[in-house]
Amino acid sequence: MKKILALTLSLILAVALLAGCGGGSGSADKGIAGDWAANVDMTQYLNDLLSADEEIGSYLTLDNFSIKLLATFNEDGTYSMKGDPESAQAAMDGLKEQLKTAMYSYLEAMIKENEMDVTVDELLEQAGTTMDDLMTEMDASYSADDLVGDLNMEGKYIFEDGKLALSQSPDQDADINQYENAELKGDTLTLTSDDENGGDFAG
Repeated sequence: MKKILALTLSLILAVALLAGCGGGSGSADKGIAGDWAANVDMTQYLNDLLSADEEIGSYLTLDNFSIKLLATFNEDGTYSMKGDPESAQAAMDGLKEQLKTAMYSYLEAMIKENEMDVTVDELLEQAGTTMDDLMTEMDASYSADDLVGDLNMEGKYIFEDGKLALSQSPDQDADINQYENAELKGDTLTLTSDDENGGDFAG
């Protein structure tokens, strides 16, 4: 689980922001300069990844894993993105509760398959641990703070002719040849990927 989150969340959430942002302060005069927020639902994506895990995947289906991503586009052509701590904590708390339920189901199935005369709690006690201890270990290995930190991005941007290009660092210029199609209407910024010309945005 730690590996799945660490390797995919930063990239996928950054790209998902480009599916639609709301609540910004852009205008026709200053383009997209201003603050923006997007609620990014990663539930289906993570469920697809989890389904490939032979051990726990069949027991864990997430109900919801959504993060609010905040973006600021400055008039000087720089931008920054970050995850919202409260939504990240809520997502991780929900994940932990669902993982706890999945672990119980997984261990119950293992006990039944091996015809063991013990309960899940007794099995864990024999192993010198508890379910709460396992969840604490999960918190230690990957927390909401880690998740927010992985989502921090900053760099330069170009917004022109219906295109938005982002660089991956402040020292790198944005390349207009690697862009997302961008449409600004009022306080809504909508970006859609162009399979031929669209760039890859990684955190």
